[in-house]
Amino acid sequence: MSGTARLAQKLESSAKSGDRPTIKVVAERAQVAISTVSRVLNGGVASTSARSRVQLAIQELGYAPSVAAQSLVTRRTGCVGLAASSSQSSWFSQILAGVEEALLPSRKSVLLASMMHGGQYDPTAVSAWIREGRVDGLVFVRFARRNRPLFAAAVRAALPVVLIAPDVGAPANFIARCDNVDAGKLVGRHLADLGHRQISFAGGPQDSLDTRNRLKGLVDALGERSIRVRARHVWFGPSYTAEAGIRYARRFLTEREPNRPTAVVLGNDAMALGFMRTLLKEGVDVPGHVSVVGFDGIPEGELCWPGLTTVVQPMRRMAIRACQALLECIPNRHMHRETAIEYGVELLVRESTAAPR
Repeated sequence: MSGTARLAQKLESSAKSGDRPTIKVVAERAQVAISTVSRVLNGGVASTSARSRVQLAIQELGYAPSVAAQSLVTRRTGCVGLAASSSQSSWFSQILAGVEEALLPSRKSVLLASMMHGGQYDPTAVSAWIREGRVDGLVFVRFARRNRPLFAAAVRAALPVVLIAPDVGAPANFIARCDNVDAGKLVGRHLADLGHRQISFAGGPQDSLDTRNRLKGLVDALGERSIRVRARHVWFGPSYTAEAGIRYARRFLTEREPNRPTAVVLGNDAMALGFMRTLLKEGVDVPGHVSVVGFDGIPEGELCWPGLTTVVQPMRRMAIRACQALLECIPNRHMHRETAIEYGVELLVRESTAAPR
């Protein structure tokens, strides 16, 4: 037995509290070697029969392995890194809930880093995770061009990486995204069916893949009905925040009423809610004077009045699948694979859209 393995076994033994079972007791109950129990716990190779017996013994004995001992043997931290521009949004909260749900059976923890602070991009925390080996894998949410140096550093460190709703492409182990072109088409057909002919689009940043695809779908669907989106009715915001929606609302209010679009499609729900609140404060009737649509399906869209018409993304389901893919890659971090899943979306019609006056 190696020195590391002996130290791990010593840690395991010293972790006993009262009659707390050890890995040796589990092995005896399952009638397998201690090394087999270790392989089952750490995602290694074991026969179906042996794996079933070990899992049954663990359940019957209430065995909980020592994280410190496992880390010594596997050279893993037991942590997964979750990196995003900002964690302060309802959209991200649903992503986080999915990641936590997926990690629960593995007993791994999640480290969280926001990379925007005071309007400035700061990837220091994520760089430290990679450089100091603090995480076993990385989940990037809305991976952007400025994150590419972090991705390259993770690849050099042989860390598996998965992406959720990326804004740019990268050869990650797994990518989960929505069909945003179809999302735009659903909105375009809905507004055309209501009778709208003057429609504007206020998206997130112009280099955002989500914004470009949603605009493309909208333009394509309206083009099928011979409806054109005028260039002056297309606007790109600096972010996907409510503040960006408020900024567009102020621009919208400067237009003379006869020239205003009868429907506005915002880049996401946060922008749509900021836009709609500003208009309502100024006495503009929604949907009487203008219909409003967002994307994402965050819970706040249902809580306001009028309720926000939106395209629902399965954010939690996307996060669960992406995190599961990451966990599958961690034991074989040198084996690279590229997989992408594009999830369907659903139009949820509420009170913020109606036929134009």
